Amino acid sequence: MATSVGARDIRARPRVAIANGEFDVFLLALVGVLTLFGLVAVWSASGAGPITPGSLVVRQALWAVVGGIGMVIVSLVHYRFLRAFAAVFYAVSILLLLSLNVIGTNISGSTRWIYIGPVSFQPSEVAKIGVIIALAAFIHARADEMDRLINFIIASAIPGVPALLVFVQPDLGTTGAFVAIWLAMTLMSGVRRLYLCGVVAAVIPFSYVFWHFLMQDYQKDRLLISFDPNRDYFGDGFNIIQAQVTIGSGGWFGHGLHGGSQAEYNLLKVSTTDFIFAHTMSMFGFVGGIALFLTFMLVLWRMTRAVTLAQDTFGQQLAVGITTMLFFHTFVNIGMNLGLMPVTGIPLPFISLGGTSLAMTLVSVGILQSVVMNQRRLGFQTRSR
Repeated sequence: MATSVGARDIRARPRVAIANGEFDVFLLALVGVLTLFGLVAVWSASGAGPITPGSLVVRQALWAVVGGIGMVIVSLVHYRFLRAFAAVFYAVSILLLLSLNVIGTNISGSTRWIYIGPVSFQPSEVAKIGVIIALAAFIHARADEMDRLINFIIASAIPGVPALLVFVQPDLGTTGAFVAIWLAMTLMSGVRRLYLCGVVAAVIPFSYVFWHFLMQDYQKDRLLISFDPNRDYFGDGFNIIQAQVTIGSGGWFGHGLHGGSQAEYNLLKVSTTDFIFAHTMSMFGFVGGIALFLTFMLVLWRMTRAVTLAQDTFGQQLAVGITTMLFFHTFVNIGMNLGLMPVTGIPLPFISLGGTSLAMTLVSVGILQSVVMNQRRLGFQTRSR
């Protein structure tokens, strides 16, 4: 249990302050490369046609600009300022998720989006950032008391409520993201391992109840088909099989910007979202796929650097939550393209079509940048006290 950090946190009061450190230029460059690559991938996967104001790639580019501006603004404000509004961020997240029951649009059996004219908005992407901020603030406030059961329960309820709201949409992938964020942040919080062991022990009976009483039949079928797509070759399994064919057809160096025959004949559906990794391997082959994977690994490495640099509990928890979120999305999306993970609709960060996801991912990078940029000043303050 880290008491010295907690003691420093209590004395360090949050205030509005402009960061005086330096950007992690390497992380910024990597994020820029991934974002630009994503625009090329979206353009190619959507037909590689002429770029017009109504093109998907133009819409994605506009979201990239919005997210980029948000990233810069957030990075220039001291991350501890977010702590003062953690309750507001969390409340807004819950209200947005609840609003789906009133003004949400049902697409393919899921109510995940709010449409405002031609613009779609996915509240769960905002909720993930809101939960990370709220949970980090709570762990910061109870830093020396996180070994108490009541605090463990509250820390579980903070992501648990939005996870439940997302689950009923239904959105199993984002529900899993909330679970991953909770697990990583609580592991770093100093909670008793006994509590976590109790949760693990409850997984088996809960899984039985979840499978037999909570999951719909179509959800069970989709999960089983994910691991055995031949069960429904011309139905839900078709995309999974085509994704694997697309990956294999790319060879060592791929077919170029237009992709292979799967793209040409539109055999790979949702290639701009769920299966965009397969399409990128069709474009650039095995070498390109490995290069993309290594770029993601470098991004995650720079993000974990923020975890190690953070000298206060709130900053460390923010970095852990954001890094975990990006890792989960990357791992699950690439895994489901390779047939190793169930198809859950999780986007590939920076690459998949999805404005809200792209913008909020860029904003989360801005929060990490703020954590890195303010450590020199924070370190000076804590040593001088």
